[in-house]
Amino acid sequence: MSAISSFRRVLVGFDGSADAAEALRIAALVADVPGGRLVVLCVLSLAVPSDSADHASGRKALRLQAQALLGEPNCSPLPNGLIRASVKVVYSWGDTTANVVTDYAQDHGFDLLVLGRHGGGRRQGILGRVAEQAAHSCPVPVLLASAPTDEAAPN
Repeated sequence: MSAISSFRRVLVGFDGSADAAEALRIAALVADVPGGRLVVLCVLSLAVPSDSADHASGRKALRLQAQALLGEPNCSPLPNGLIRASVKVVYSWGDTTANVVTDYAQDHGFDLLVLGRHGGGRRQGILGRVAEQAAHSCPVPVLLASAPTDEAAPN
């Protein structure tokens, strides 16, 4: 008997953190159905539009990191090759990252949003700001993921 996922169009927020990498791994498993679509969304925060080399290199670095995870054999994020995957980099232009991600999920017709529980700073038992805001305001279902900690990692 095989499970059929109702989540064919899955959006995963990616900021380069360990939790975001775990969110990407889980999102690929959820979307791995015939006709599945996985979009990795990287949001760069800018108060005003800028063409500086720093922003271009940051955008490129995040895109390459996400693309590497999509092709990482140890992570096997694309288990059966049934899904199409792509990486998108967008700017927040002064809006919150949570608003950008939730608006993108709704505006592009995604069935599920997968996020890491924390971005940069990790505090035990507390959600990160983006995860908390998205979980409360996103009109599509939100799945939060955490990378295994050293204590929880299998030997």
